[in-house]
Amino acid sequence: MGEVLKLRVRDVDLNQGIVTVRQGKFRKDRLVPLALSLVNRLRQYAAGFENRPPDAIFFPAPNGGPFSLRTVYGLFRKLLLKCGIPHAGRGKGPRIHDFRHTFAVHTLLRWYRDGEDLDAKLPFLATYLGHQNLSGTQRYLHLTAELFPEITARVDAVFGEVIPRRIEP
Repeated sequence: MGEVLKLRVRDVDLNQGIVTVRQGKFRKDRLVPLALSLVNRLRQYAAGFENRPPDAIFFPAPNGGPFSLRTVYGLFRKLLLKCGIPHAGRGKGPRIHDFRHTFAVHTLLRWYRDGEDLDAKLPFLATYLGHQNLSGTQRYLHLTAELFPEITARVDAVFGEVIPRRIEP
C-alpha cells in the first residue's frame, strides 16, 4: 500500500500502461505493467488532474500530499461496512493486503488452468510482486481448496489407468 501512496504523476505512464515503483520493496525500483482495464480506469481518474506537475502525488489526499496508511485503512473499513462485509478486527481482515494475496493466487490458478509451466512462470510473478527471490512468492501461493478438484482431475486423466479405482463389493 505504501508504494501506491507514494506514486507521483511522473511514475504513472498511461500511454505505455506501466507504473514505475521507486524505492519499493528492498529499496529497488521496478516497472509494473497494468491491465488495460486498470489503465482505462486510471485515465478516467487522471482526466480530472490533467495539468498537475510531474512531482505531484498521483492519488492526493485533500491537502495535496499523500494519504496516510491510517486514513486508507479507515476508508477501507468504511467501504467494507457499506458493502455489508464484516471485519474481524485488527489484523484479522479482510485487509487491503489480502488483495495482493488474492491476485497472486488467482494468477497461479489461471496459469495452472491454461496448462502453463508454473516453475517457469513463478519468477515473473515474483518480479511483479517485487520479491527478491521465489521463496517470498511461494509464501503467497499455498494450494487453495478450489485447486484440489483440478489437480485430482488432471492426475486422474494422466494416471487413471495406472492407479486402479477401488471396486465396491
